[in-house]
Amino acid sequence: MWKRLQAVLSPSKSEQLTISSYGQKDYGIPLEKIQEVMKWLGLSLMGAGYQAKAHIIWDSPEAELDHKTVFKDCLRHHEPTFLYRCGDRPMTPPEGHYWRLMSEYPNLRVYQLERKEN
Repeated sequence: MWKRLQAVLSPSKSEQLTISSYGQKDYGIPLEKIQEVMKWLGLSLMGAGYQAKAHIIWDSPEAELDHKTVFKDCLRHHEPTFLYRCGDRPMTPPEGHYWRLMSEYPNLRVYQLERKEN
């Protein structure tokens, strides 16, 4: 009985890295660019030892994406959220958060959502 209860309460050790992607179709980003960014992000997360769910938003002024719903899901589960800036500036982050530029990515268009410290 304890083993069954522990299995329910403990996170699965066989969890795999999954990156949910939002808005890439709205902007018309070339498949090669999407693959390049996703590969870099996946390798970066695995290099940091992260093996669960993450999110990336392809930010564009033309995108018809419900950002509030995306943020709500990401923040509720405390999952890493990234943004690829397609326009001149990144979208406004949710209240209490900010976008941290990931200077490791060559074209300086990738950001990670971070919580503001009070």
